Order: sequence, then structure tokens, then C-alpha cells
Amino acid sequence: MLMNVQKCCFRLFVILSWTLGVGGMVKIAHAQEDSTVWHGQRDGLIAPLHIPLVLAGNFGELRENHFHTGLDFKTEGREGLPVVAAHDGVIARVKVSPFGYGRALYLSGPSGITTVYAHLQRFDPAVEQWARDRQYQHQQFAIDEAPKRAFAFQQGDTIGWSGNSGGSAGPHLHFEVRETATQRPVNPLFWGFDVPDSVVPELRGLWALPVRGGRVNGSTRPQLISPATQTIRIEGEARFGIEALDRLDGARNRCGIYRAELWIDDEPMHAWELDTLDFGVNRDMNALAYYEAWDRTGDQAYRMHRLPGSRLPIHEAGRSTERLIRQDTVSLRIQVWDVHGNSASEQWTIAWSSTIEDGNDPALAYDRDHTIAASGARVEIARNTFYEDFDFPLEAEDGGLRWTIGSQGLPASKSMVVTLASAIPDSLRKSALVTQIDRDGEVEGTRTGAWNASGSFEFKTNVCGRFELAVDTVSPMIRPHRRHRTASEEALVVRDFGELRFSVADNLAGVQKWEARLDGEWVLFRWDPKRERIWYELADGKHAMNRSQQLEIRAQDEVGNEAVWSGTVRFE
Repeated sequence: MLMNVQKCCFRLFVILSWTLGVGGMVKIAHAQEDSTVWHGQRDGLIAPLHIPLVLAGNFGELRENHFHTGLDFKTEGREGLPVVAAHDGVIARVKVSPFGYGRALYLSGPSGITTVYAHLQRFDPAVEQWARDRQYQHQQFAIDEAPKRAFAFQQGDTIGWSGNSGGSAGPHLHFEVRETATQRPVNPLFWGFDVPDSVVPELRGLWALPVRGGRVNGSTRPQLISPATQTIRIEGEARFGIEALDRLDGARNRCGIYRAELWIDDEPMHAWELDTLDFGVNRDMNALAYYEAWDRTGDQAYRMHRLPGSRLPIHEAGRSTERLIRQDTVSLRIQVWDVHGNSASEQWTIAWSSTIEDGNDPALAYDRDHTIAASGARVEIARNTFYEDFDFPLEAEDGGLRWTIGSQGLPASKSMVVTLASAIPDSLRKSALVTQIDRDGEVEGTRTGAWNASGSFEFKTNVCGRFELAVDTVSPMIRPHRRHRTASEEALVVRDFGELRFSVADNLAGVQKWEARLDGEWVLFRWDPKRERIWYELADGKHAMNRSQQLEIRAQDEVGNEAVWSGTVRFE
């Protein structure tokens, strides 16, 4: 075994040549003298925070069904830090959502780039007032609009304050750089932000993936081979993947790698690089990930071959490495980089022997339409739903209320239409939904649908696995914050507190919508589903002081169960 983990020396020019396609086109990548510009440094942006920059997540990192399209800057575990404009520009888009980016600003600049600032606590006061006015005008919390008036900022101006809004799992700033014309995200670290990084990527192992009856070390199952392994025995055909991650100075967060290469006997076989992404095919992250391992463990596991249905424009090697077969002993080398040029390399010896003839290809072609019916279920699969030819188990269990619909480790690029026959009584059908069951038998998500004319339940899913037809007859819960309560549960007092807060939660289907009226007038209650909280901010000024007002809050879940809280509130 040859092991070489190194910090690339940029006082030398390293030239890597790749044969691409017919005609012998050659791509040459140079490692520059300065490690900050080996990827081609750009200028014109400043850091969006005034604190030392530490990353919790990087560009291209594998996330659930998508690549991470920006940088997650840590904010010292707190909210309310000033967020500054990285360049001159005007606000092109204002978004407020309980999910995803939460409170986000999109700043469009004169040089053809747009920067995005997400999970904010609040915006610049003028933008904040504009957004609030739009929320009251539309009588809804979520907005996603382009202001007609010009909110202009100069580089370094404060445009908002950091927060934890939307789908954020903790206080931080999500920052993106996009090409304005295409909205394609580009790696922000190309702009040379001062993010210390002297740590080499971790290449934890090689995934050897037998196909068509092939065997790895005597097994037909995929094998994760550690770097300490001397020799791998492969019979027949195989693919390869890697388990690799990157870390940066100042944090132990697991980030994604920037580039990976596969060589066999010093011949380049495959490479990919995550410099620019495309939201139109972002779900195809599942085609780069070795999805079976990624879905099961959450580790950064990558394929070192291109699946035929992948639309990702990141692969560089021209020759097909989808399936490899040899009949000799070869040396296989993997090299990975982070965006700052730190590199790790590992080498394995593979003793390859002749083809095994007892393997079968999957039964269903990925580029054709299919309808599969069995066990009281029917699944309609449009062409190119999956990334390669596939098998699709479909079977019922538990008396026809739970089904296996496809294989758990089979990633889909779009939704399938599923129809389930069921004996759920008519009286409960309006409350029906489908739950997705994880490997531990726990509910990890729900899907709503509709009953068709034949009495079957129809829904859509873009994941495979185990599903159960269930009913939800329980209304959401609405409960005022304890500091507002008095001797009467229907009489609240808001004193020395900047908001009127309620807990709102649902035990299965999930809250779909809510509405609050104060003395019959609509008032804005913000929603944070991860905290199961809604609140009215007194700064809105829609309330009266020192007198009781009638308050009514309604919440409805995804299948239509509704809850109502009604009482009085006095602001003092």
C-alpha cells in the first residue's frame, strides 16, 4: 500500500492531462504558486461578517437531496450579528419563509453576480418595513417578491442581522454567490475570503461496488475498503466510490471535498469538480453520492463513475468508467482536493480476475416509462425518474396497510404516482394520509393525497422505501406562552415582553396554515415550525394598549383538522 497525504506545493506547476472524447482534446489544470489562487481567484467581494470566518458547511457538500450551494458561516452560537453587503448592489429579491432559507435577501450587483444572505433574524429597517407592509397587504406570513423600489447598498453597509430562521439547525449565516443571468451558484471561496484552511481532506476509504454478479473479496455486496488494506480481490465487473470529507481550521464540522480523481496504472479514468452548480439539476446530487451509503449513514460518500441518467455538468473524464473489468493486477489511486489546494491521496492494489457470467442486469430500463402493479398497489414511473436501470420491489405487509415501494437505497430524480387500495372506512377517508417509515420503523415524513373514483388512495413520492396508509383525526394544539397566562386560560396579559407568543404543533400531518385576528382584524403572526412557535411582534403596532381585545387563532393541519383558540388579550 502506498499512502501519500500532502499539502500541495504551489511553488511548482503541476500539470494534469486528461483525454476527453473523440479527437484527443486535452484539459490541463495548473496548481499556482499561491494556494489561494490555484482555482483562479476572483475579486470584488468582501466578507459578509466582521467576525473571524469559520465554516459550518461549504459549497458542494452533500445534503439531503441536494448540494449545499453556499457557505455556512458560524456566528459564535448567537443571533443578531451585523451582516454586511459583500458588494455594491440593489435588493433584487426578498424572501420570508418558515422553511428553507427563512428570512433571505438577494443583492444584485453591477458585475453580473448576486449574493444571497439567508437565515437572517431581521433586515435593514427600510427593507424590514417594506416586507412587513407586504405581509399585511397579502395577509400572509410567507412572501417571495422583487421590490419595485430600489433598496441600494454600498459594499460594507449593514443589510441585516444574522439569525436562525427557516430550516436552519442553529444560528449561522448562509451565504451564496450566483451568476445573475443564470442564477447558477458559484463557489464563494473563489473570492479569497480569509477562511483559514491548513487541513488536508480525509480520504477514509474506497467503495468497491460489484455489478452483474461480480465479487469483491469473495462477496457480491459492496465493500468499504480502508486505506490500510494491501490488496483487493475483484472477480468480474465492479464500480468504485469513495468516502471522503474535508475539515477546515477552527471547527470540526464535516464539509465536502472539492475535486476527486481516479487513476488506474497511472492512467486517468474519472474526475469531477464542484466549482459551479445548477439548481435545475441540484437533486442529481443523488447521482454523484453513493446513495445507499449516504442515505444510511449521512457520510460524504461519492461515486467515482457517472450514472447514465445523471445531468450533472461536473464530470471531466471522457472515457466511461461506469463499469470496469480487467484480468490482471492493477494499481488504483484516488486523489482528492479541497478548494484551497490541500490534497490527500491513497493507493490500492487490485488483483482482478476473469468475468463471472451468472449476474443479471436490472430488469427495468431507466429511460422508459413503467407501470408496476402488485399487492393492491400501482406505481407509475416516468422515464428518467431513476439514474440507471433498476429493479423495483412492490409488496404489501400488515394486512394491506403498509407497502414496500421500491428499494430504500434507490434515489429518484422526480416523483412517482402511487395508488393504494385500502379498506379504510368512508367516515375516515377525509383524514387519510401516507406516512414514510424509516429503517428503525419510525415515521420520518408524511404525504397527503386524494381518493380516486375507484376507491383507491393516490399520492406522489420522490423517494422509495416503506409507506403506510394511516389516518389523522387529531387537531393541532394551540397554547399561549406561560408568561401571558392569568387565572383564566382565556384571558392573557402581555407585559414587559416584546411579543405575544403561542405554541402551535401537530402530532402527525403537520400544520399547514394558521391565521390570527385581533378584534376581527388580521394580524401578522410569524411562524417557526422547528420551535413549534408563532408570535406577534408588538413593534407592528396593530394592538391597543391597556384594554382587553378579542383574539382568535385558527390552525389547520395538512388533512384539514382545525383547532381554534379564542380569548382576550391585554397589552400593558
